[in-house]
Amino acid sequence: MSFLTPLALALAALAIPIILLYMLRLRRRDVPVSSTLLWERLMRDREANAPWQRLRRNLLLFLQLLILAALVLALARPYREVPAVGAGNVTVLLDASASMNATDVGDAASRFERARQLVADMVRQLGEGNAMTLIEVGPTPRVLVAGATDEGVLLGALGNAAPSLGEADWSAALALSAVGAQGSEAFSVVVVSDGGLPEGLPPVPGELRYVPVGARDSNLAITALSARAVAGQGPELFAQITNFGAQDMDVIFSLELDDELYDAATYLVPANDAVDASFSDLPDATLIRASLTRPAASTQADYLAADDTAWAVYQPPGTGRVLLVSPGNVYIEQLLLALPGAQPFRLGESQPLPAEPYDLYIFDTVLPEALPPATC
Repeated sequence: MSFLTPLALALAALAIPIILLYMLRLRRRDVPVSSTLLWERLMRDREANAPWQRLRRNLLLFLQLLILAALVLALARPYREVPAVGAGNVTVLLDASASMNATDVGDAASRFERARQLVADMVRQLGEGNAMTLIEVGPTPRVLVAGATDEGVLLGALGNAAPSLGEADWSAALALSAVGAQGSEAFSVVVVSDGGLPEGLPPVPGELRYVPVGARDSNLAITALSARAVAGQGPELFAQITNFGAQDMDVIFSLELDDELYDAATYLVPANDAVDASFSDLPDATLIRASLTRPAASTQADYLAADDTAWAVYQPPGTGRVLLVSPGNVYIEQLLLALPGAQPFRLGESQPLPAEPYDLYIFDTVLPEALPPATC
C-alpha cells in the first residue's frame, strides 16, 4: 500500500502531546493546616499524584488516538495498486503455435494452458466499461470473440481456443487486431506468447504489451524427412535431427517401414545444431515413420513431443500416359517431356479422342463434347 500525500503521516506526532497530557498530573498549592488527622486520606492521594505516572487503561485516551490515526490516514490518502489488463478496447493475442504445446511450465499441462490461465486472469481484471477481443494466433488467426464486455462470454470463448501444430501468422494477427483501434480513444494489444516473433511486423496502434510464457529451450525435433528413388536399388531416406536447446543431448532415432522397426541408433546432437541421418537401399515400403526417444539414463528433458515424430510416403517411380489435346503449345509439350515417368502424346483440337484410355488428359483451350471416362 502507498500514499498519495505521505507527508501527512507526520501529523501522527500529535499523539505525543495527547499521551503527555494523560501522564502529567496537576500541581497542587501548599496550604498550612493545624492538624493532619482529617487530611491523612488527602495526603495519600497527594503522594499518588506525582507529576509523572505510568499510563493506565483509559478508554478516552484510546478513542482519541484512534480518531487521530483515522484523520492522519485520511489526509495521507492511502492507495493500493491493482493489476489491470488495460482500459478502453483491449485485444489479446493468444499464441497457438506448435511450440505452445511444450510442457516446461510446472503445474500447467502445457505452455498454452498456462497462457490460457493468464488470459483468464486478464478477463477477470477487466474494468467496468472496457471491452476485450480475443484472437487465437495459429497458422490462420481466428477471432474467438470481438469487443465483449461480459466475463462469462469472454471465458467461454477462451475455452474454445486450442493450440495448433503449425507456425503462428503474427503479421495477419497484428493486422487483424488493429481493427479494434478504429473509433476507440483508448486501445491496447496484449501478446501472450513464448517468444519467437518474427522481425518486420506491422506497427500496432495504441499500447503494446508482451506477457511471456515458458522459459526453457530444451527440445529435440525431426526437422526434415524425405525419401527418394534411386535407379537400380531401393529407396534412399534423409532425416535431420535438430537440438534447439543450450546443451548437447543424446537421442535415439528409430525408423519404421510399414509399421515394422527397421533401425534404431543413438545420436549426439550438439547444442543449437543439427545432425543428419541417411539410409540407402531401403526395402520397398509405402509408409515411413521416424521417431525420437530419450535414453533412459538421460537427465535432460525434451519439453515438446509434437515434433518427435515424422512420416514420409514413398511411391516407386512409374510410367504414365499423358494425352495433350491442343492446337499447339510448346511450353506444355516441353514440360511434359521433362517430367520423369511421363509418356506424352499430342492430339489436334479437331481430332477425335482415341478409344484407348490414358492416365492423364490435358485439354488446352479446347473441350470435347463428352469427357473421357475416369481411370481411377
